[in-house]
Amino acid sequence: MADPILIDTLEFGAESASAQKYEIYGDDEKSPGYALIYRHSDGEWRKLDETLEFAARDEQKAATSTMDYGSGDVLPELRDLPAEVKERCEAHWQQSQQQSND
Repeated sequence: MADPILIDTLEFGAESASAQKYEIYGDDEKSPGYALIYRHSDGEWRKLDETLEFAARDEQKAATSTMDYGSGDVLPELRDLPAEVKERCEAHWQQSQQQSND
């Protein structure tokens, strides 16, 4: 198994205490596996203990394994997992903003 590669980095919020950065890693560009989360604090990015996990690897394996089940079966079209991961990171950031305002 290869080492995960950095697929993308997303930043949300202004350069303030509420800014967060998500480094998305995976086996390849189409298989995001997890995101490390950083918060901007005192002029620098600090890694949080929290990690977002994505089911991209499991979905990729499940989709490719369906090819073995009969000649008439059609491989289901894979969703745009990188786009879904970006949406999930943004939703996570918005939730963290709401929690810090409570």
